[in-house]
Amino acid sequence: MKRALVGLSLLLAGCADRVPAKPPTPSAPPPVASSAAASPPPDPEPFREKRPAPGEAGHFTYPTPETFKLDSGLSVYLLKRPSHVVAVELVIRHGASSLPAGKSGLSGLTARMLTEGTRKKSSAALAEAVESLGTSLGSDAGRDDSSLSLSVLPQDLPRALELLAEVTTQPAFGEADFQRVRAEWLDGLRAERQDPVRLASLAAVRALLGPVLGAPIDGTQRDVEALKIADLRDFHQRAYTPDNAALIVVGPLEKGALASQLNQAFATFRGKSKLAEAQKPASAPFTKTRVILVDRPNAVQSALVVLQPAAKRSDEGHEARQVVGRMLGGLFTSRLNANLREKHAYTYGAFARPVEYRHWGALLASASVRTDVTAEALDEVVLELKRVADPSLGAPLDDDEIRRAKADLVFSLGATLEHPSRMAGVASSLFVEGLPIDYHSRYPEIVQGLARDRLVATARDVRASGLCVVIVGDRKKIEPNLQKRGYEIESAAPELTE
Repeated sequence: MKRALVGLSLLLAGCADRVPAKPPTPSAPPPVASSAAASPPPDPEPFREKRPAPGEAGHFTYPTPETFKLDSGLSVYLLKRPSHVVAVELVIRHGASSLPAGKSGLSGLTARMLTEGTRKKSSAALAEAVESLGTSLGSDAGRDDSSLSLSVLPQDLPRALELLAEVTTQPAFGEADFQRVRAEWLDGLRAERQDPVRLASLAAVRALLGPVLGAPIDGTQRDVEALKIADLRDFHQRAYTPDNAALIVVGPLEKGALASQLNQAFATFRGKSKLAEAQKPASAPFTKTRVILVDRPNAVQSALVVLQPAAKRSDEGHEARQVVGRMLGGLFTSRLNANLREKHAYTYGAFARPVEYRHWGALLASASVRTDVTAEALDEVVLELKRVADPSLGAPLDDDEIRRAKADLVFSLGATLEHPSRMAGVASSLFVEGLPIDYHSRYPEIVQGLARDRLVATARDVRASGLCVVIVGDRKKIEPNLQKRGYEIESAAPELTE
């Protein structure tokens, strides 16, 4: 046993002798001293280090419509454009402002029902005829107008015009369709009142203008529930007449061929308008600021709307008012947004704009702000109204904000050139507002030519007192701070929010 162990030891020792030795690790070469840092390669695009200077402002020419009348007296505005579709809009110079007391929503509901069937086509058959043209038949109503619109391929225009004429002159006004559409309309009104900003706007306009002229365009729930199908037939007969209407056509068309098609399609469109002029608003402004509260317990935000009477659309100085409105609250860089959003972080966005119609006008400012800073936000809105009107308060109108406001107005108009349907909407304002036929062609020159002194004078008309303020929010949390500032708080009457 001992001899065996000795032999095994010798055998292992011999095997170990035959294992090759591990080669030595080579030593790293000594560092070479660098005489100088390597120079970077030359920049192949050195021009990028300098911000390019702005180029000249863009220029565009807005087309002037060609106008003519059909045998029926219907006015036609033709805008020739090299487009692949033709946009058609029939506009009526009557809307919500033409309605008597208790009939709010009638103009909008009438326009909506025109798309629900004719005396020749049921609701389903009309929908099928519209779909066969690859389009949709739109309807709308505003304060001063009502409209029907569609867009089709040029080769489908004759069929589209015949269909539009049939809808305009031969509506069915079926009772079953009316009951269904009115129920949907009422659902929309209820949903609209759940939007705090929308609710505040509706209440503010009504508080400022009264229950008739200030009634919501789409109506109050009470008024719409009381409407009958006979009301729609009567409004259609009185308002939808050729002497009170215009047809806007945008596309690659010639006047002669279009006039022939239109005279054939609208041959039965006859009659004279029988609607009385709208009621005028009270001229006396508020003697002091009114703060009206709509209580929304536990609301985390307050919807704030500030309204003041202003000029109507036909009053001289419309373009200057638009520029001032853009500077005050129409741009992201506007004064209100820079204050309430960027400086104080009260809101995601604050806005202001002039709203101008045939019979009245107003300057409207709005924002949704944190509940805990509602009073402070109102302070800042009032401050910006004061500062834009009074240069001595340290914020006179400067050339840069004037330039941005003018550019936004001008190029917003230019952007409509890409869309025939938007061009039709722009052209319809010529008829509804009684503007010169070349107004939009001259609009860029008018806006850019407004002198700073003229804008300063226009800004002086902005008021910071005698305001109509409506707030939708948690009354318990916001009322104390408002009272500390001397505001007398009113609870919103039910008729303001219905």
